[in-house]
Amino acid sequence: MWIFLVEDEKQLASNLKRGLEEEGHVVEVMHDGEEAELQGLVNDYDLVILDWRLPNRDGKQILEHWRAEERMFPVLMLTALGDLDHKVSGLDAGADDYMGKPFSFEELLARVRALGRRSSELQNDEVVSVGPIELDARKHWVKVCGIKRSLRPKEFILLELLVSEPETVFSKTQLAERVWGSAYHVSDNTIEATISTLRQKLADSFEECEEAFLADHSQVIETIRGAGYRLNGDLIKENE
Repeated sequence: MWIFLVEDEKQLASNLKRGLEEEGHVVEVMHDGEEAELQGLVNDYDLVILDWRLPNRDGKQILEHWRAEERMFPVLMLTALGDLDHKVSGLDAGADDYMGKPFSFEELLARVRALGRRSSELQNDEVVSVGPIELDARKHWVKVCGIKRSLRPKEFILLELLVSEPETVFSKTQLAERVWGSAYHVSDNTIEATISTLRQKLADSFEECEEAFLADHSQVIETIRGAGYRLNGDLIKENE
């Protein structure tokens, strides 16, 4: 894989670069936040390993800018700030995984392999659609009735999951693992709030469609009592 390593601790960066190259990866290293931010805007890396604390621009700001510009390569965030609030903040900014320092190289490699599989899957994915919803995970866009819509990172991942497996009912535990990651505990309130916001954005988009796909647009995402959430069954029928 082509890995972009952004780490201001030069000895750590050198050790990680050597170890990753021994595993067969091509590794590009930068130590400055502003320079790294520009590189991420022009290169389609397979994976980025991004430190939080960097000179001139911190990793969270860099990541938020990349995601706003639809740079959707997987990002593993590194930081000595290991408390829960910082983990939540980093993942909400768009990180795919999070590791606190110090860490073992073996664990880093395992996470790199996992994120590498996701990167490969995204590169091979075609546009997936259910009813009037179209989604391209690689290019990070969503269209409803042919019109592009803006979603926050977790909303996008949630919708990607629902569209990719439209007949699956996902429990809150499954959503916590697959949307927020298993690195920290996410509250039911956070999951419910994200679903509610996504549901409203989709409902507003459906209102602008010329064709009526659902009797109640507020139920684009269904709540299956006692089980979880899925896309509305009437949308699934549209694909059959």
